[in-house]
Amino acid sequence: MTTTTAEEHEDFASPRAAPASSTRIVTELVDLAELAAPEVSVCVLRRGVDPDMDGFVREWLLPRPLAEALSVDPVAPDLAALAAGAPPSPGREVFLEDVRGLISLFADLTGCPRVGLRLARLDKPMCPRLHADMVTARLVTTYVGAGTEWAEHADVRRDRLGHRANGVPDEVSGVLRAGARLRRMDPFDVGLLKGEAWPGNQDRGAVHRSPPGTSPRVVVTLDALA
Repeated sequence: MTTTTAEEHEDFASPRAAPASSTRIVTELVDLAELAAPEVSVCVLRRGVDPDMDGFVREWLLPRPLAEALSVDPVAPDLAALAAGAPPSPGREVFLEDVRGLISLFADLTGCPRVGLRLARLDKPMCPRLHADMVTARLVTTYVGAGTEWAEHADVRRDRLGHRANGVPDEVSGVLRAGARLRRMDPFDVGLLKGEAWPGNQDRGAVHRSPPGTSPRVVVTLDALA
């Protein structure tokens, strides 16, 4: 049920501008730099599925219990552990080159001297409730399965994020304002999430969560390390 206040009645005669979107959807790699805009908390690069890479991930990575965590030098990242034991193939090389490119991009955007990399196969939501991370920035790419979900800054009640909801699911906690909807990244999308520790971004960190369900996912995340 929606209640219209007197102030809102006045707005019919003199409408206020809608809040600026906290999301940027881009199709060019260079445009991910829009994350630096003060009002932006999520920047997503839409990109198509690479058939060779998709085949390698599904045939080699998806069947394995992946849980790799590395601290890498973005100039010359050692990624051998990500495809250990995999026979040479075009898909293997394209996947490793893709991750190298993401590391280089992330380091350029954040200026971090080292990058924390995590490659995981997930069979259940790792972060099932909407939350904002206490990080500078995070990059996430889902190669198989449903992608990360996020909400616009203006659509969220931050006093009900994460543990503040006291265990109540997002669907009934009221964390999303009336009429709000979650958005979801597609496989192979590159998502940049600005965190609470980004300079000047307190209480504006990207609000996101793992997608619901138990279908397996293969996910790479990158974090800025000192």
